[in-house]
Amino acid sequence: MTEDAISGATTLAAAWELPLSYESSARLGLYASKLLEWNRRVNLTGARDLHELLDAHLPDSFALAKLCPARATVVDVGSGGGLPAIPFAILRPDCHVTLVEPRAKRVAFLNMALRTCDCRLARVVRARAENMPSSGFSVATSRATFGTESWLRIASRLLSTGGMAVVFAARPTVTASAAAVLRRSVDYHTSSGVPRWAGLFVFM
Repeated sequence: MTEDAISGATTLAAAWELPLSYESSARLGLYASKLLEWNRRVNLTGARDLHELLDAHLPDSFALAKLCPARATVVDVGSGGGLPAIPFAILRPDCHVTLVEPRAKRVAFLNMALRTCDCRLARVVRARAENMPSSGFSVATSRATFGTESWLRIASRLLSTGGMAVVFAARPTVTASAAAVLRRSVDYHTSSGVPRWAGLFVFM
């Protein structure tokens, strides 16, 4: 499975025009294999097999890698099985990444995955979003956990002045918040043609 995952990661990187060494492809492949292995015992992802993981889940990590500024301090809230944060940490080793997850079994998986995949600038915090202190991150992200407005309210508390929040959605999204301004966005599709969108909102 790992070799198939490496091949899939390499294909995604070429499609996104992101440089990816064989070593990084191998780490992505190892992560995918471990995620699916653990998923048989612990509910970590809705992906049932490698094809579905590569098709429906990894593209969000590539979108985040495209949007995130250099050397960012990134917080991923509700990390679950580590998507999009762990593949992002492999794709963007210049960034420090904090994964926030309240559930013990998922935290155990995340810590194992970070060690196994050699994500040296990433760490796991066991907490709920509402219990996180104001932290001064430069970028906040969360996938499939909150609605846009709720997420932007939560993200604003975790960010430093001028910080940015990433919103994942099926289509371009607007916000009622006067404080959050869309800076950049990317439209993309899964390999099966499902539309996706990710936007980087800056808090002024």
